[in-house]
Amino acid sequence: MNRLALLLARLALAACDGAGTSISLSGNGSEGNVSIKTGADGQVSIQAPGVSIASKLPRINLTAEDFDINGLKLYPNSAIRELNAIGDDSGKDDSRVTVAFDSPAALATVQAWFRDNLAKHGFKAQALGNGFTGISKDGEPFSLELSAEGADKTRGRMEVRG
Repeated sequence: MNRLALLLARLALAACDGAGTSISLSGNGSEGNVSIKTGADGQVSIQAPGVSIASKLPRINLTAEDFDINGLKLYPNSAIRELNAIGDDSGKDDSRVTVAFDSPAALATVQAWFRDNLAKHGFKAQALGNGFTGISKDGEPFSLELSAEGADKTRGRMEVRG
């Protein structure tokens, strides 16, 4: 569990700089729970067995280039608003990664880009509303919700479980 805490802390600290992304990372295991949270304002808290830290660091700014699930990235130049990761080694198989993002293009453009790239990276996807649902090439269930935020902006939320 201590290794998980160190790994999560390094990930959170490596992303520091810029402005705007909220990150929540947590791990559940036999030695206890680990939680690292950063706010869009730079506030950071780390909770682990025997450790409780609160501090302020430079703001975090993650983009499409910082995100990759099974080779799939987000639409180019997307800004990540939130990134949440839950690791679970308790046997409940409740691990998941959720990312909320804003893409600088119209909904139809972002939909077409994801449709092509999901297939290119081995995802088996079907349309669901404005987004997609299906299975990654590694057999992990995923969902992708997309909505128009004006003529040239799309808001999205992707979750991958497993």
